[in-house]
Amino acid sequence: MARLTWLLGALLLLPGCSSNDDPSGKPCSPGETLGCTCSDGSKGQTTCNADGTSVGACASCGLGGGAGWPGSGGTAGAAASGGSAGTGGDAGGSSGGGGAGGYTPEPGGPAHPPIGVYPHDPTPDGYAIVQQVAADHPNWLTESCVDEGGHNEFLYEVVRRLRQQDTRWGLNWKRGVVGDLSQDVVDYHFGADVSEGSTNVYVIDMIVGHCGPNPQPGWLDVTDATLQGNTVGMWTLAGQNLGP
Repeated sequence: MARLTWLLGALLLLPGCSSNDDPSGKPCSPGETLGCTCSDGSKGQTTCNADGTSVGACASCGLGGGAGWPGSGGTAGAAASGGSAGTGGDAGGSSGGGGAGGYTPEPGGPAHPPIGVYPHDPTPDGYAIVQQVAADHPNWLTESCVDEGGHNEFLYEVVRRLRQQDTRWGLNWKRGVVGDLSQDVVDYHFGADVSEGSTNVYVIDMIVGHCGPNPQPGWLDVTDATLQGNTVGMWTLAGQNLGP
C-alpha cells in the first residue's frame, strides 16, 4: 500500500497530471495502464481506478522488460537488428524476439507476452509492410473505400503481415463502437488485458487520402489525436482469419 501511495503521489507531481494542467483535476485517466514497482523491486503494471484519483494493486510482477518489435532486443537492442527496442529488456539477438530475448507461446497460452510495451513508448513501425502490400496489390489500395463500393482486402492483408511479426496488431472498432470497422486504421494492443475489445491500443492511420482520388500507403500515429477528441480506439479481429 505504501508503494501505491507513493506512486499516486508521484503521478500528482508529473507534468500534465496536476490539477493545474488537467481540467478534471485527476492524477490519472480512469482505466489507464501504468508502470509500477513491485514489492520485490521488479517492474509491474497497475491500472488507474474509475475515480481517476487512485490506482489498483501492482500486478504482473517479475516479468522484467516488455517485448519489443520482433528481431530487436530490449533497451540495449540495436535498431539494425530488426526494429524498435523494448522497454527495460535485455539485449536480443539478430533474429530473436524483443525484451528478454524473445517469447515462445505455450500450447493453449497467449500468442503474445503478458506485457508488451507501456503507453507512450515508440510504436512499432510497420510502414514498410504497408508499402509492400501496396506494391503487391495496388488495386486493393485504390479499391479500399467500402463507402464507394470497395472492399477491405488491403486492410486485411496489411494486418495479416503485421501479425506475422507481432500478434498484438489488429483491426480497429471506430470510436470504440463494435461493428463500425475502421477501413484505414490498424491497432497495436499494448496492454496486459485481453486483446479483443481492449482500448489499450495505439491507433495507426495507414492509408493517406483514403476514399480520395489517389490513396497512398502511410503510417501516422493518431493515438493522441484520438484521445484528445474524447474518443478511443478498440482492438478487434472482427471475426476475420488474419493469421496467428
